[in-house]
Amino acid sequence: MRKYRYLGSFFILTLVAVFLNGAGIRRNVERLANDKVAQGRPNYDAMFADGKLRIAVFWGWDHPRDTIMGSFPAFETLNGKRLYYKGNPIMIEIGMITQINEKPKDIFKTALEDSTIDMVIYSGHARYGKGMAFESMYDIFRCGNGDLVEDRHVKPYKVFKATSEDLDATKFPNTYKIIMLNCCDSQGHFRQSWAKRFRECGAAVDLLTVEFPVFNLYDHRRVLNLLRDILAFADWKTIKANYESEVHKRKNRLIIDPVRSPDEEDFAMDGAY
Repeated sequence: MRKYRYLGSFFILTLVAVFLNGAGIRRNVERLANDKVAQGRPNYDAMFADGKLRIAVFWGWDHPRDTIMGSFPAFETLNGKRLYYKGNPIMIEIGMITQINEKPKDIFKTALEDSTIDMVIYSGHARYGKGMAFESMYDIFRCGNGDLVEDRHVKPYKVFKATSEDLDATKFPNTYKIIMLNCCDSQGHFRQSWAKRFRECGAAVDLLTVEFPVFNLYDHRRVLNLLRDILAFADWKTIKANYESEVHKRKNRLIIDPVRSPDEEDFAMDGAY
């Protein structure tokens, strides 16, 4: 009897050892071998068709206060102002949501589903692929690729499955939208799951993701660079170059790879796509 107990214990310990040594656990995020050249430009015709440019900016949990405050002056200056596109006035509306807002995760989902919002920007933690963090490190918009990953914010590390319940419940409109996931390795963590959801919804989205860690102290500069270029009707190549010009320890890559289900010609811009 004792022999079988020893064998059982040995079997269980072996399984634990294999599990802890990384069987099925993703510890390293796959990155692109080459830095893809950004093609074309945003679909400004679609964005400005209603005479408004509506932007929702979300600062996630644990974002440094100084970084958030650094964006205030520009947002206050731009909000309510007009720019002119092809001779037509466009009203700028910018809303900023942080972890102190009531139910920011719900607001994020609403912004994604709102056909009148042209840009949704999230800047914060990726929670190792589990999703965007809002009121706390556990208040997650679950949108992962389904991998088993380690949570390194706690010790000992915990292993969890990066599921996508919240993303799957989000009903994206079929109107054009730019979505930026400005969080660590969002390209490897989220593009697969988000692109799948866009195809299911028939959404017309330009998805902007990042390779390499995003450093919070510089996030507002990258977000402001993006907004400045959009207001100048820049092409994607320029937007990518200016985003990447803010360097801390290593150069982040901005990955611009349109995810569009409708016919490409429906969203063509002067033959750019």
